[in-house]
Amino acid sequence: MAVEGGNGGEQAVKTLAELGMDTLFSLPGSHIASLLDAARMVGIRVISVRHEENAVLMAEGWALATGRPGFVAVTAGPGLANSMGGLAEANAAGAPVVVVAGRTAISKRGRGAVQDLDQLAVVSRVTKWSAECLEPQRIAEYLTEAVKQATWGSPGVAYLEIPEDVLASACEAGPVAGLPPVAKAVPDGAGLAAASQLLKAAQRPLILAGSGAFFSGAAPQLTAFIERAGIPVTTTSAARGLVDDEHRLCLGTLVHGGAALVSADLALVLGSRFNANLMYGQPPLFADDQVLIQVDIAPEHLGGQRSPSLGLVGDVGATLGALTELWDGAPDRWSGWVSDAHRAAAASQELWDGEAESATTALHAGWLARQAAQSFEELGGGTWVSDGGDSVTWGIAFSKAHAPGSNMLIGSAMGTLGVGLPFAIGAGLAHPSRPVCLFTGDGAFGFSLQELHTAARNGVGMVIVVVNNGVWRGPGTSPAQAEGEFDYSLLAAAVGGWGVRVASQTEFQPALRQAFDLARQGRVCLIDAKADPRVVSNLLRSLDELGLM
Repeated sequence: MAVEGGNGGEQAVKTLAELGMDTLFSLPGSHIASLLDAARMVGIRVISVRHEENAVLMAEGWALATGRPGFVAVTAGPGLANSMGGLAEANAAGAPVVVVAGRTAISKRGRGAVQDLDQLAVVSRVTKWSAECLEPQRIAEYLTEAVKQATWGSPGVAYLEIPEDVLASACEAGPVAGLPPVAKAVPDGAGLAAASQLLKAAQRPLILAGSGAFFSGAAPQLTAFIERAGIPVTTTSAARGLVDDEHRLCLGTLVHGGAALVSADLALVLGSRFNANLMYGQPPLFADDQVLIQVDIAPEHLGGQRSPSLGLVGDVGATLGALTELWDGAPDRWSGWVSDAHRAAAASQELWDGEAESATTALHAGWLARQAAQSFEELGGGTWVSDGGDSVTWGIAFSKAHAPGSNMLIGSAMGTLGVGLPFAIGAGLAHPSRPVCLFTGDGAFGFSLQELHTAARNGVGMVIVVVNNGVWRGPGTSPAQAEGEFDYSLLAAAVGGWGVRVASQTEFQPALRQAFDLARQGRVCLIDAKADPRVVSNLLRSLDELGLM
């Protein structure tokens, strides 16, 4: 790859464009002005946000929707400080995000300059890789390394800071090696043979696919393997939709598939760590005597809270491809177990349906999620996003996933509230032909609601259902009443969208239909649903009792 001369900002943009960037999330500032000017000059789409944390979260949403890296530029000092929540969330989620940060000019360091901050020291704990480029002629080299670090191996956040004077300096750059094609790692033959034998010896095997499977691009290999072997699968976090929820061997989300997982005598865990999201690999989600095979691209992700019976280091997609080639068993061997697993998942769904029908004094969050998800399905679906403390559980339980990157949620163990609207914007920009529906709580929505303006300015049509119960609540804690009423629907009108407040079931359905119609025209639509503050899902209560937080 050869990058022509120009100033440092032009070098950065040309390099990133060569490496696949066509959209850049940013909040403009003087320290990155030359970079943003160059981006606009060459036709890179710059999405200007209202807060830097949301810029990173939008880039994460882009990555979750596409499997490709998201790109961010933030200005120095408070700009970088504002981005910290997004950096921590995206890195914990293992999402490939490249962040370019401006920095105080070298000549002004340590003099009390405006917005001067030791940024490398600040970001080191919440990024996979961080560095500073002090020579304009090396910008292309550093940015190529940043994209490699964000995407190769176990993905994460790669952070590169470039001082303002370096970005503005004229420079001549020679040829820089681009990213070469890389053969995906496969476990050795002995490990694959051992995994195959353990699987064949099982009576009730089940596959659990996590985010690492999504970023591996393993959808075709996972589908091919389950169809060849006849083993049921459940998906979680970014892996939702790797196998269509309607596939005969898919149990859908782990919220329901977990009811079968506990009965499995073997679990093949693909691209997921044994963290709180998987209950640390312990009961009640995993049985103590269960055989566990864990596959991950990073050896340090194997084991931890629960030691697998067999750990395989390799790319999930490539490993599944190799296992499929080895497989010689009959695909209908476990048909009885598959039926049992589906019955367990269906029983879980029935329990959630029962909760959603509970008597309430106002709208029930579960009923709202079920109706919104059903309407979204009837209209052809698209990208569904779940956010909030308790509302996220209802959104996960009732939504479907039919394609990779089509169902997003608070998927990392960081459990960051407020990701919903940035994720929805990132996904809407990545796939403009896919309708977007965001189901969120009022508290979570408050973290990023100013980005409604970003969605509207960029023509990202979406339907947002805000479960407005007027309280802050953690699991096991008493609700903290919010001060006064807040009608979120008025915010949609403020940005040229459409909004309505509803307080009854009969009002909600026609509001949904109108919202979906208008969202397809590129408008931001928001339904403020007055919800019962006493409602808490049984799952959230159980998680508190299990001490996972």
